[in-house]
Amino acid sequence: MHDRGELSTLGDQTVPVAPWLVEVLAHVEGEQIAAITMDRYKQAELAEAIDKAGIRAPLVWRGQGYRDGGEDCERFRRAAFDGLVKTAPSLLLRSAFADAVTLRDPANNLKLAKARSKGRIDAASATVLAVAEGARQTARAKRTGGRIAWV
Repeated sequence: MHDRGELSTLGDQTVPVAPWLVEVLAHVEGEQIAAITMDRYKQAELAEAIDKAGIRAPLVWRGQGYRDGGEDCERFRRAAFDGLVKTAPSLLLRSAFADAVTLRDPANNLKLAKARSKGRIDAASATVLAVAEGARQTARAKRTGGRIAWV
């Protein structure tokens, strides 16, 4: 995947978060970023890295459990079936989605999980978060003008 340009490596044992964020945002340089959506896991560490990298974009924190994950999985599923999710062929995404399953709780809520303990689903999780946030943003009512104030 590294040879195909789908996976970059940074650091020796751990990934330095701020330099990694700068590298990721270089892919969208010059574009308007509507939001950066991320998992709440290690939120404090990630928020520090975002400040250190000088990123000034709206941040959306989401959980991976049944509460947030259920909505995200459903919005992703709906967007995929409607043909709104398009990507170049990617071994990284293919292997990540092959290792991913959705679990249901007794209340029929969904969450994304690993199909096997050593599976890597980070790319699939990031894709689900991004597509779900895009669906939320497009579903919001657009403002058509100013407000009227009676004096």
